[in-house]
Amino acid sequence: MQLASLLTPGLIFLKRSYAGKDEMIDDLVREVFRTRYKITCTEEAVKASLRERESLGGTIFPTGLAVPHARLEGFDDILLVVCVPNGPLFAEDRNIRLMVLVLTGHTTSNLYLNTLAAFAKISKDEEYFARLLAAETPQSFIQIIKEKDFEVKQEVLVTSIMSRDFHTLYPGNTIKEAIDIFYKHRTSYIPILDKDDLLTGELTVFDILEKGIPNYAKKIGNLNFMKSFKPFEEFLDQENEIKVQEVMKKYTVTLGEDSPIIEAIMKFATERRRNIPVLSGRQLVGIVSLGDLVHKVLRA
Repeated sequence: MQLASLLTPGLIFLKRSYAGKDEMIDDLVREVFRTRYKITCTEEAVKASLRERESLGGTIFPTGLAVPHARLEGFDDILLVVCVPNGPLFAEDRNIRLMVLVLTGHTTSNLYLNTLAAFAKISKDEEYFARLLAAETPQSFIQIIKEKDFEVKQEVLVTSIMSRDFHTLYPGNTIKEAIDIFYKHRTSYIPILDKDDLLTGELTVFDILEKGIPNYAKKIGNLNFMKSFKPFEEFLDQENEIKVQEVMKKYTVTLGEDSPIIEAIMKFATERRRNIPVLSGRQLVGIVSLGDLVHKVLRA
């Protein structure tokens, strides 16, 4: 199914002015009911479902794409309502440049996730995204979408939820560089690449913490006798000398871009992982985290 086929000119609104995000959402819901689209619940019930999901947060992307959405009881379709505001609309510390309101049912969740992934990909292509925002008519908006021939699959694959923005290191980098990445980017996982930029290992905050605990303490187990932080301070004093290769581990669990989401869920559950690298061959193309599952699947 092509993304453009999910768009209806009568539900694409360009250059409308709003005082805030909630007003924008309410207006788009009203437009849905003006079209007499076959939704069994009331307009107020739809707004309530949207407000409930919005209260959880996480529906505005850094790129300016907002995707408020709700799953409706007794609804077995997917409905997209698109709006380009008349200038960026500030909300949740971000500027909304494009809103795609999605109404779906419990039986169409897969289609929703892949639709979301398609729009997220669009919003990251700044030049293409700018052309979309500048569309003069709903028809031209759809035509620009058609140019890229985005396919929306029925099944949910890892590529739909994985993160493509990640930081990597090499075995020869220092532990200091790793800790800096953990701190600055609020992550706890770093893939390690070899000289050919292929995945060779992985490093977590746990690996570094483990390295900083003296071997004798590990053998004893009970650390109540250690009243100071000194052993770990000694480890940190050497962070410019200790190389990543001394601490990293060989990667053992991976996923492919076309792996189904259920495979990812099984690996997280059975392997007790927080992050899993996504490979094409040995080329690292993404990372799936527990957070991705929570925000993009369990509470999508």
